[in-house]
Amino acid sequence: MSLVSAKLRKSFPVIQLIISVVLLFFIVYKYHISFFKRFAQIPHPQWIFVSLFISLVLIPILGAIRWKIMLNFSGIREGIFQILKINFISIFWGIMLPSSDGFAAIRLYLIEKRHKATPGKAGSTVVAEKFLGFMLLCLIGIGFSFTVHLEKIVICRLLLIVMVLLIAGLFLLLANKFTYNTLTQKLKNAKRSEKVFSFIVSLHKSFTVLPFGKIIICTLPIMLLFQLITIVNVKILFSTYGLDIPILTHLALVPIIQIISLIPVTISGFGVREGAFVYFYQTIGVSPSIAMSVSIMNFLILTGVPALIGGIWSIISQISKKDVLKDA
Repeated sequence: MSLVSAKLRKSFPVIQLIISVVLLFFIVYKYHISFFKRFAQIPHPQWIFVSLFISLVLIPILGAIRWKIMLNFSGIREGIFQILKINFISIFWGIMLPSSDGFAAIRLYLIEKRHKATPGKAGSTVVAEKFLGFMLLCLIGIGFSFTVHLEKIVICRLLLIVMVLLIAGLFLLLANKFTYNTLTQKLKNAKRSEKVFSFIVSLHKSFTVLPFGKIIICTLPIMLLFQLITIVNVKILFSTYGLDIPILTHLALVPIIQIISLIPVTISGFGVREGAFVYFYQTIGVSPSIAMSVSIMNFLILTGVPALIGGIWSIISQISKKDVLKDA
């Protein structure tokens, strides 16, 4: 049984890659997309530099400050530079993981590796950040969905409301100390790896004692600005094609697209994200070729370029480590 399970785990990334490729080819075939031509004929390429500034300066700094505040509340002290390093390296290693936010697991691993003396404490902030960020993204989508009148927007709004309720319920359940005590007792009687079990218990315990009231008050403005900037980035990339789509439309559509791309069926959300971009923006008259080009550019700029920096940073870190061991 364990052998079959191991084989399935190994084949899962290959299956996801196949699904990603099939979805991309299906979208290109169905909508007769020629995005390579679109890439070569961008009328206003100067906007790309604005997008790169957002990707390489604003988003990393806001993300690092947000995480630093959360770590401080958990009793963990980390410098902004070190947090930036972890974030960039995590994007590099997480780019081949399922969904568009697979690098969160790498972040958790790297921060825990730096604080082995207090297992689960630093990692709990990553879990908290994902919960709060996801709920905020859903709320933005729900709120601004009332400002546009598009096909099936009502269905999307209802799905977002259901997601918020489910995530909020799960959040309250996991943050409850009674749940922690109950799960601990249940897990003690189950077959498990002692190391994994111990870490899960520590992570859950640390999660229950986080001062969420203070965290939300201190990080909500930063989290909101972070989310809004990623949405504004999409508007900027559409501007490279000379399309001046109202910001309210992006505020309604992009959160829905981002949430759909989190579904872990393809590598980095490829195919799923592009399909969502084409589907939703086509309803407001945007060419499928432009919508898909913007989706790919958005991924390359927000994820691909930081991943490249993270890869270089990762290589440099490994070389430094080898040099230290050699000198020792």
